[in-house]
Amino acid sequence: YKKSNIFLHLCNEINERIEETSSSYDNVLELNAKINKTEKIFKQSKKINNIYKCNINNTKFINNINVICDEELLPFKNKSFNLIFSNLGLNLINDLPGTFKQIYNCLKPNGFFIATFWGQGTLSPLTEALAYADEKILKGLYPRTFPLCDIKTLGNLMQRAGFYGTVADQEKIVHKYNKINDILIDIRNMSENNILTSRKKSFTPISIFKEAEKFLFKNYSKNSIISIPYYVIFISGWKK
Repeated sequence: YKKSNIFLHLCNEINERIEETSSSYDNVLELNAKINKTEKIFKQSKKINNIYKCNINNTKFINNINVICDEELLPFKNKSFNLIFSNLGLNLINDLPGTFKQIYNCLKPNGFFIATFWGQGTLSPLTEALAYADEKILKGLYPRTFPLCDIKTLGNLMQRAGFYGTVADQEKIVHKYNKINDILIDIRNMSENNILTSRKKSFTPISIFKEAEKFLFKNYSKNSIISIPYYVIFISGWKK
């Protein structure tokens, strides 16, 4: 999948999973909307009527945002929505257990929640290459990617929040690149920049990226094409 299509692909996947449920949904909330075409995809479903979108960072780029809010401080009354979903919109949450509980409270009885997360192993060749370059050139290691979730932890957190019938599975998507700069552009286009407070604040010398690119071509390329894996976790559950 091309960088511009990964969100669309996952939106279609989420929509297909919603179609497989036996319920219909009058009031639907999308948490931290990332793209403009989500509403069009979901409104093709006969199960979904009203979709409300919220976001706090990309309101200039996402059309028809209904509520500007922090995903960790949801300003909605309890039992407001039949369905809540998020497509890669909850990866940077600091208090994920608390957010899951808020989502649970916002759902009506028999409400459904489904979301996607980046899973462990995503961008692992890039992480390894940058660590190699940092050690070789800067004589130290620096956190350049934020920690990613694993299926077991997400499933446990969902159950702790009160969800039942929890389902978690993972899909692997491999992107092909000609150079490291294309990988970095992809990451920026997905709004997945490094936000760690412990990250190195000074300007990263271009030699780091050149050395990392050499490492990628040596260890993770075939016919001068670099393969980078993206692991996507799907998690879903019901409110009693």
